[in-house]
Amino acid sequence: MTLQGRSEASTLALYHFDRSSAARKVRIALSEKGLEWESRVLDTSVSAREHLQADYLKLNPRGVVPTLVHDGKVVRESQVILEYLEDVFPEPSLRPADPHARATMRLWTKRADEDMHRQARTLAVCIYMGAMFSKAGEDAVTAYYDAMPDSTRRENDRVDREYGLESPLLGKAVAYFKESFSEIDASLEDRDWLVDDEFSLADISMGVYVTRLAGLGMAPLWSELGQLVDWHERFCKRPSYREAVEKWGDRSSAERRAASEAAYSAIKTLWDAA
Repeated sequence: MTLQGRSEASTLALYHFDRSSAARKVRIALSEKGLEWESRVLDTSVSAREHLQADYLKLNPRGVVPTLVHDGKVVRESQVILEYLEDVFPEPSLRPADPHARATMRLWTKRADEDMHRQARTLAVCIYMGAMFSKAGEDAVTAYYDAMPDSTRRENDRVDREYGLESPLLGKAVAYFKESFSEIDASLEDRDWLVDDEFSLADISMGVYVTRLAGLGMAPLWSELGQLVDWHERFCKRPSYREAVEKWGDRSSAERRAASEAAYSAIKTLWDAA
C-alpha cells in the first residue's frame, strides 16, 4: 500500500485495522459524534507490516495505530485523538461538563495510556500472537522487529514470544486486569456508566479492553463481577459499538478461539492467584 500522494484536504482520515483496541476507541467516538471519515486500513501482519513502512512512520514515528489526519494535520495516540475530537467536534459531548467529573473521567482514560494497552498486548502475544508470528517464518519476524521503533514493545514481545504462557510478564498482566476490572465493577454501583452516570470517554477507553479480553476467551474469569458484566453489555448494545467494532469483524477470530481455549486454564490459575 502506498500512503504518499493522497489528498488530505477537508477530510477526516483514520489509519487503523479491525481488531486494534486503540482503533476501536476512536471508531466508537467517531460514530457517537456522527462524523464521516475515510478508512485507511493497514495490514499489520508480520509479513506485510504496513504500519512499519517508512511512509507510515512519517505520520506516526512509533509505528502504531490509529493515526488521524484532519485537514492535513496529523494527530497520534488514541487517547489524544479522543480528546482532539472532543475539542474540534464538541457535540454531542463525550466529556462531562462538571470539572471534577471530567477529572474523574481522565483518571480512567489515563489508565489506557499508562499500562492497560501494554498489559493487553502481553496477554495477546502469550495466548496466540506469538504462535501466529512464528508461522510467518523467522526471517519475517526478524524484519518485523528490526523495523519496530518502540524498544519497550519490542523487548516485551521478545520475552512473551519466547516463553508463551510461562512468560514472566504474564502474571503481572493478569493481576493488573483482575484489579482494574474489580475497580470498574465497584465504581458502577447504582449507575450505568463510569462517570456521573453519563456515557463518556471513560466508558469507551475501558470498555474496549473488556472486549479485548473477552475476545481472548477470558470472560468467565470475571463472571462474578455482575456490575461490570452488565455495563459491558450496555456498552456493546450501543449503535456506535455495532458500527465501530462488530462491523469490522476480526480476521483472526477462529484461530484465536482455539488458542484461547488451550490457554484458559493457565490464565485462570494466574487470575485466581492474583
